[in-house]
Amino acid sequence: MPKLSLKLRRGLEETGRLVRYHQLKKISQRYPSIILTGHHCKDYTESIFLHLTRGGGKKSFYTLPPFDGERFLPLVFLEDSELKELYQFVETHMCIFEDESNADPIYKRNRIRMDLLPILEREKWNFYKTYWNFHDKSQLNLQFEGQNKNISQHHPHLFRIPHETWVSLSLSAKKELIDFYLKLLGMYPLYRSGFENFHLQSEGERAFLENKNCYLYKSKFGDLFIIDKKSPAFKKAVSYRDGNHLVIEWNQNRFKLNDPDAKYHLGSWHHGQKIQIRSGNKEISECMRENGIPFFLRTFIPILYFENEPIQILFSLFFKNEKNYPKRIYLER
Repeated sequence: MPKLSLKLRRGLEETGRLVRYHQLKKISQRYPSIILTGHHCKDYTESIFLHLTRGGGKKSFYTLPPFDGERFLPLVFLEDSELKELYQFVETHMCIFEDESNADPIYKRNRIRMDLLPILEREKWNFYKTYWNFHDKSQLNLQFEGQNKNISQHHPHLFRIPHETWVSLSLSAKKELIDFYLKLLGMYPLYRSGFENFHLQSEGERAFLENKNCYLYKSKFGDLFIIDKKSPAFKKAVSYRDGNHLVIEWNQNRFKLNDPDAKYHLGSWHHGQKIQIRSGNKEISECMRENGIPFFLRTFIPILYFENEPIQILFSLFFKNEKNYPKRIYLER
């Protein structure tokens, strides 16, 4: 199949996935619930190699979180031997319908599954251990506790298109994908001239487009953001005390921290401010750039303070599967 057709098929596949999850999300909002998917630790290994072959960086290892606030992956809690036993049981007692495209070697993911995974299995690769090396079980209770009617049931105001997806698409497929997201936001498609100008900018260090309804932003190797101007991300974070806990809410997400001595508090950042990391101090603005945060949202990103010092940037309130930075809090005693 011609290379261009493969890119278009990849774009259609990505769009189909977005439509599927969008419909599931609508159902889960109508009938308060959580979406369960059948992803397991082998799927995770496929995903990280897929992202790495497309030029993905360290974020490739944090894909498929066990729970992102909407979707829960129960099978990632099964070790390799347990997953094998489950599959044997299912094959014996149930009828399995396999999508014929899962065996088509034209797709890179299928080639990884059929050619690479058997080699890893022969070399005793531990899929379960690999997954949990990059995911944190301790965050599950925190995020489940954060589910309530006011926070979990909301309409999307912000979409994020992975850099790897963006660079794999043809020019026309890129516009179709952006227009599809805009439609989900209740907005009209981009004018051709505006899109072409944005695409030309995206080949440089930074691309930015603003109209009366939304912003489009993409850094050189970062993801593409489509943000409604009515997004709650443009509102200031709020904090309050819940017993011995500090609770911070922003962008329809919640962070909860045990703080019986009330030494932590919510703050923001200013230019030139630094945060302590393992190797010393680092400018917060640099941390924002490295995480691809759009420049017009950086002043809204909540920061956790210990007494009067910033100690952690709460990136998880921007996107649930993002890691707060630094992951561990370093305090001088």
